[in-house]
Amino acid sequence: MSDGPEPERIAAERLLADPGLIRDRLAADLAEITAMGRTGVRVEPDTDAVTTLRASADRLAFRSSVEAATLSLRRLRELPVAERGSGSPIGPYHAAASATVAHGGATVTSPGRLVFRRGAAEVARTTVLLETVVEIDADDGRAWLESFGWPESSDRPVWDFGGSGGEYLDQAESDAGSGMPFDRVMAMVLGATVAGFDPAAAREQRVRIAEAVAARSGELAAYVADAESYALAVRANGWFGACLYRSALEALFEGFLGGAAFDLVDMDEIDEIDEALREAAEDTDPIPPGAVPKGMPSHYGWWTPKAP
Repeated sequence: MSDGPEPERIAAERLLADPGLIRDRLAADLAEITAMGRTGVRVEPDTDAVTTLRASADRLAFRSSVEAATLSLRRLRELPVAERGSGSPIGPYHAAASATVAHGGATVTSPGRLVFRRGAAEVARTTVLLETVVEIDADDGRAWLESFGWPESSDRPVWDFGGSGGEYLDQAESDAGSGMPFDRVMAMVLGATVAGFDPAAAREQRVRIAEAVAARSGELAAYVADAESYALAVRANGWFGACLYRSALEALFEGFLGGAAFDLVDMDEIDEIDEALREAAEDTDPIPPGAVPKGMPSHYGWWTPKAP
């Protein structure tokens, strides 16, 4: 464990300091994408598109290799940890996108545009809803991956917290102390809150979790920065990421850190997140009521923002 920045941020800082490293990294990413051998899929006229895409899901590719590399890095954390793999994110991200096409439910939302969704298992009886969007060119029938990750909008929860408070507390403690991805630590903290754990009965465990989180203060700071990025992108990407991250932070502050949160987190950044969410509520449709995870505290008002 470390209180320094996450490895991804250290790598990003090094890349920015040396443009040559950026070129080398991009070249390596493009070579990896080529090596996957995703030659593409063609949907012939008068054939069932869903059947064709499912049968050839492992050949689907993004139109741009640069876009494929960028999305793999940016959206990998939307996947359950077990599907993220290790090392480069490119292979695991594409594999999960293909699995969603092969095994998920399919909907044709408009001519040439298909949406596949599946519930992917996370720990502690939690399910994450993943969505792959495929577009088929009208002129030649070529099919392309358009996007993959959390749905931009959904009428049911993207994260379905089905575990008990005790399960989530145990998982949060284990994850925080073993160096598991910090975003899952935070998701488990939120899961415990949603499941209605008993703070008094779990006092000692709450202290241990708070201490483990404090030991990873650099990752907590990065999580706050990610929450702000999600909040600023609500109009482009939807509400879910912003609501999930902001809720996990509030659960951590209220149920675990208490006053120590002021020593670990710049509360001005939290105020900026809340302001961004209030501004987004002025001209953006809120999350459908059915998409709010069951048990979410009613005072987490960003899930049901009221436009002024």
